[in-house]
Amino acid sequence: MKTEEPTASLGQTLEWLRKELAEMQVQDQRLLLTLRHLHSVLEELRTESAHWEDSRSSGGTSPVRARAGSEARGHPPIPTKRLAQLLQGVESRRSSLP
Repeated sequence: MKTEEPTASLGQTLEWLRKELAEMQVQDQRLLLTLRHLHSVLEELRTESAHWEDSRSSGGTSPVRARAGSEARGHPPIPTKRLAQLLQGVESRRSSLP
């Protein structure tokens, strides 16, 4: 029987950890993009809702859509198709042990 050297096993384990950490960083970046997009959509909806409420209470006719979304803060919105791709990438995260 042949036994593995501890250093080879340790080296393989460290390499696996590096790979997993790199994958986690990519996942974190995707989650951050998704979070930023969702935050901008929520802000836009809140602004729009408040505007509608103000116009209803003041008896206005047709409210103009206010935009306080991602454009105002310098974050371009993520297209819906891209967001779906990002979410699929998040869900496809695998757990692989050495």
